[in-house]
Amino acid sequence: MLLLDENLSPRLIARIETRFPKSLHVIHASLDNSPDTELWSFAKANDLAVVSKDMDFLSMLEAFGHPPKLIRLTAGNVRPALVEGILIDNQQAIHSFLNDKSTGLLAL
Repeated sequence: MLLLDENLSPRLIARIETRFPKSLHVIHASLDNSPDTELWSFAKANDLAVVSKDMDFLSMLEAFGHPPKLIRLTAGNVRPALVEGILIDNQQAIHSFLNDKSTGLLAL
């Protein structure tokens, strides 16, 4: 489902798990402090969409294409509750995006 990047709170997983089951934070996958390329490879191998604010993932998507898919959060430095709200408020759009094989980027 979703792989939350290191720049997002790991506590978000518990808050979104009913809407996005089988999602992980990089810490839960033992990928904290790993290069972005390792996260990208892990997401691809495990059919996960990367959720990040990091522009580096956008560059990787442009260079390598998808999978994995990228959900790019554009809200800047905000509290985890706001990120949670963005994900929950856009749940339908996220699920549609994950099921759409033709596109690799969803900006929220």
